[in-house]
Amino acid sequence: LLINMSKQGSKTTDIQRSRDEMLDGVICGDVLDVMSKLIKKGEKFDCIFADPDYNVGVKYGTSKYSKEYKEYIKWCRNWSELAHKLLDDRGSFFIINYPKNNSYLRVDYLDEAFYDVTEYVWVYNVNIGQSSKKLTTAHRTILHCRKSKDNKFYKDNIAEPYQNPTDKRIKANIKNGSKGRMPYSWINYNLVKNVSKDKTFHPCQIPQKLSKLFIKACTQPKDKVLILFAG
Repeated sequence: LLINMSKQGSKTTDIQRSRDEMLDGVICGDVLDVMSKLIKKGEKFDCIFADPDYNVGVKYGTSKYSKEYKEYIKWCRNWSELAHKLLDDRGSFFIINYPKNNSYLRVDYLDEAFYDVTEYVWVYNVNIGQSSKKLTTAHRTILHCRKSKDNKFYKDNIAEPYQNPTDKRIKANIKNGSKGRMPYSWINYNLVKNVSKDKTFHPCQIPQKLSKLFIKACTQPKDKVLILFAG
């Protein structure tokens, strides 16, 4: 897990250290165990971002991860329940996963537990996973779980240029101080490939622009962000 409060750099730490020491740090441990300890310490976060293993047998170092499907969804529900307890009442919880996994988790827990769950779609070009029996999956879903109606959201942090700035209504919006339009729920970013300049050792790295979009939408400097699975 990563805990960040808009500071530069990072350090490896553990759950026994002070709150200030944990900020902008990395906690190594089982996600359920560490989250439970954070709850006992009374921690609250403005934003929680989860990019878990997708249960498709990807190899991380020397370990290969996969569970029976019902067990996998139960595991996802377990850390989602802990995230609900750690989330500030005005906070947002984001989960990126394959569409099927997120759909099952929504029905099993999220839709009932949270005030509202909105689905966004990340679309990408891909040259693998081709099948002669079905169309190629080239998207993942991101669930935006709001704990209350009054969740924090900062459009100006992520506003995009208007596509028709000469329109009278758009001109009026700009004159009234609008920074641009709200991004669409359908997001197109290329996969991080081996030849990408920002590629690291992570086998399933997602584009930094994708995670930044959602974190910036719901936080301001000095807010606390909890990144599950160090994704």
